[in-house]
Amino acid sequence: MLNRKSVSFLMLSSILALAACGGNGNNGNQGSPSAQPSSSASSSPSASQKPAKDVELRMAWWGSEERHEKTLKAIELFEQQNPGIKITGEYSGFDGYFDKLNTQIAAGNAPDLIQMGGNIKEYSGKNSLLDLTPYVGQAIKLDDFTPSLVREATDNEKVYGVTLGVSSSALLYNASMFNKAGIAIPADGWTYDDFKTVTKQISDKLGKGYYGSYDLSSDSATLASYLGSVGKELYRDGAIHFDKKDMVDWFTMWDELRKSGAIVPAEVQVANPPTAVDKSLLVQGKVAIQSGSASQISGFQALTQDQLGLVTYPNGPAGSGMVPPISGQFITAYSGTKHPDEVAKFMDFLVNDPEAGAILGSTRGVPPSAKIRDALSAEITPVDKVLYDYISLVSEVAPDVTYQQFPVDSEFIKLLQVTSEKISFGAASIDSAVDEFMSEVNKLLEKAKQ
Repeated sequence: MLNRKSVSFLMLSSILALAACGGNGNNGNQGSPSAQPSSSASSSPSASQKPAKDVELRMAWWGSEERHEKTLKAIELFEQQNPGIKITGEYSGFDGYFDKLNTQIAAGNAPDLIQMGGNIKEYSGKNSLLDLTPYVGQAIKLDDFTPSLVREATDNEKVYGVTLGVSSSALLYNASMFNKAGIAIPADGWTYDDFKTVTKQISDKLGKGYYGSYDLSSDSATLASYLGSVGKELYRDGAIHFDKKDMVDWFTMWDELRKSGAIVPAEVQVANPPTAVDKSLLVQGKVAIQSGSASQISGFQALTQDQLGLVTYPNGPAGSGMVPPISGQFITAYSGTKHPDEVAKFMDFLVNDPEAGAILGSTRGVPPSAKIRDALSAEITPVDKVLYDYISLVSEVAPDVTYQQFPVDSEFIKLLQVTSEKISFGAASIDSAVDEFMSEVNKLLEKAKQ
């Protein structure tokens, strides 16, 4: 067993060995301030290093402002090392990211390089992603990766992506708000009853305009953990493993918290979505808890003087519903790219170049390459230590299960959000909204089989 209170950075290679295959709902919570597409500057070493013809690539990703800035710096370094290759960044917050990507794919104009989340197999199944198998072991070196991280990006024995970082779903909390309210910070093993009590206490003690938590009823990662904690599962082997009562219980819990004033009201949440870091009420010191990917903590912490932290989702009657640490994001390529060789070269650079690793740090999770982790160990920051210790903790407490991603995950995320908003705005009763939800979920499962 790992020591959950003090796990060293150098033990992360064993932690990664515990990582499960598959994805989770993390991809819905990686948002941040919008930024206009931009290209990074490049410098030209000797002309003899240039390819015969200049190559222009486009790369799309979502994330925090910190992630944007560091990714652009890594691109600039790559361009310096590879004169003649130009990469233009197309980056934004998470909201609308996949809608735009789907439109681009339909028009045959998708970026050459695409950041993906746990829904990678949804896109490989549509033949939208480039098969990287011919490049693995050649242009793309993955020998230093834990095998499970390669399997997560493998579909029908073909590799479609490269892990950019290992992460886990988490509850991010504002420790300064807890201290101000005089309430103890939650610890591993807390329950949903504890969650209800704590969120109500914070709202009451801090007063109007302050809330214990965002409304997480629309968050797929939180729902997946909740279902695990009551002995159910979101999805496995072509079917859902929960029923109407589970969803009624889920939305009823959040409805009661909303009516008590413990969580953010519907209209406030829509105006300040947790998926946009610059608008997050956690950063503003107005909300004490929100869900997200653990790797987001660096981007959030950079925007506030308040002290932030990470805690596991609450336990239920069946114990912890946490998903073991998995790939946080992947770098993939559009199947229609005209420059697969250059794309593969950049992918390898992102995960194996020591200078790139130093620039990117943990902006997409714990680096997947053992040699990069070792190189960074001497300069670990306090916020990185919070992340690494959390990944260690989840590796210890999460049940030994292999998580399976809902096959049309982006559509499921939208359906859950629409259902949540119908209930929170009073447009539908919980019972009728759940009936419609269950019907639509079954339609999505049928669609996935086609």
